[in-house]
Amino acid sequence: MTVTTSGTGSANEPRRHHYVPRCWLAGFTETGEKEARLWVTDSSRGHQWPSTPDGAGHIRDFYRLEDEHASDPVIAENALSHIETEVAPILRAVNRERRQPGVEELDAILFFMAIQWSRVPAFRPFILEVLDKFSHEQIGKELESPESWSQALVKAGMDPEAPGADYEKMKKFHAEKAYTLSAPTDWYVLRAFESIEKTLPGLKKRFWATLISPSGSFIGSDNPVIIEGPKGVKQGFENAELISYAVGRHVALWGTLRPIRRQLR
Repeated sequence: MTVTTSGTGSANEPRRHHYVPRCWLAGFTETGEKEARLWVTDSSRGHQWPSTPDGAGHIRDFYRLEDEHASDPVIAENALSHIETEVAPILRAVNRERRQPGVEELDAILFFMAIQWSRVPAFRPFILEVLDKFSHEQIGKELESPESWSQALVKAGMDPEAPGADYEKMKKFHAEKAYTLSAPTDWYVLRAFESIEKTLPGLKKRFWATLISPSGSFIGSDNPVIIEGPKGVKQGFENAELISYAVGRHVALWGTLRPIRRQLR
């Protein structure tokens, strides 16, 4: 879909950015095609309605860079579209033939999984929380003494005598956590692509089994990569007991830290 807007973008820019790819959503329709119907459920509101892969899972300008000097504001959206074009035939074939993926197909799907995990809306508050925690800890270390605070300011190119740099006031401000962090779309997009290098190895080292549903009972969601483990333990791609991913309505992958002896049905 393209639209013309006044003052931002151009008539040829894609504005409907799918954080859940259409080629993946197509696997949950009756026919497996992008034009087919699927049902969307909002569990928080208890509401359900019919839609299509094109009409679901998108946010306007979600990946559009905000930097006015960016040569291509939709470079991220275009890159994601290219990746989707490459993996779409694999998703379609595995789901339609109701089989486990081959070695090369699995590698492509795992790469696609890593991207899907970091491109959804839920990734943004998660990664911002990580930054917030790191920043709070780092500033706490710098405020251990007046000397360490002064050194930190000088290192950052700031004047220790400047207004607002007072050690006692800043220490109180920090203790009260009287600030919040925010970030532009550009920062989130960069973190999303960077995270692939960190998450992909954790996916590749797992043992993957294939679950097949002849009736097509698997469902998709706006958080397609599901990470599970014991309650109270922070789960990640390296330590999670189970990572599951629905390739489509007929096929799902089940990744564990130890081998699974048989194909699950």
